[in-house]
Amino acid sequence: MTLGHFIKQIRTQKGLSQPQLAEQMCVEQSYLSKLENDKSVPSNEVFRKLLTALNLSLDECMQTLSAQGKREELSQIPDIEYWYKQHQQSKQKQYKQLAMLAILLVSLGVGLFWSGYKQIFFSEKLFEYESQGVLQAGEPVELYRKWRFLLVPHSRNSDIEFVEQVKLAMAKRLDKKTVFFSDYRGSAYTETVTDGRRHYRFQGPKFSERVENAWLQFVGLLCFSAGVMLTLVGKRLVKP
Repeated sequence: MTLGHFIKQIRTQKGLSQPQLAEQMCVEQSYLSKLENDKSVPSNEVFRKLLTALNLSLDECMQTLSAQGKREELSQIPDIEYWYKQHQQSKQKQYKQLAMLAILLVSLGVGLFWSGYKQIFFSEKLFEYESQGVLQAGEPVELYRKWRFLLVPHSRNSDIEFVEQVKLAMAKRLDKKTVFFSDYRGSAYTETVTDGRRHYRFQGPKFSERVENAWLQFVGLLCFSAGVMLTLVGKRLVKP
């Protein structure tokens, strides 16, 4: 759409004849006719009179002209050229903000995915410790593992009945308890409990999947994808 077509279209919409609009603009009808037929480009002063006569703001005028008009032709009018420059600066600022947001999303996405993948915040490696039972005061920590050596005198090793009695007594005391920790606490450690103490021995590492890490990776992928998409389409979204 040319400026002339725009003037004629708006004049018709507002129900004004050429003479009426020319009078309101304080210009000759013949000059207005030239403008509508694109045989002349209005000066900045005449363009302002035109907007006043049509009761339009510059932004309202440019909503149509910027999308359908020819910039090279329209930029001959200083007010329109200034509007284009301001509009361009505004779009560039929007694009920079959009680019920063995209970078932030990509960085956040990579960080979240990596922390979930490497289990930085939620370790899936656990250390298993096991106690065979409660120890009374003065009893050695190896009692449950080496009861025969500790409780059966050498002279009675061949006494099967006695050995069985000791074995049965230790079996009754057997009360296994397994605990898991996210940190290594050595090959063994002793813990005081209500009725004595427990001696825990390290059994080895165990691995247990944690849903938190899966969520971190999922959210990380979403953020990364959103950042990439924003980068790809952002320029088009704010294209002047």
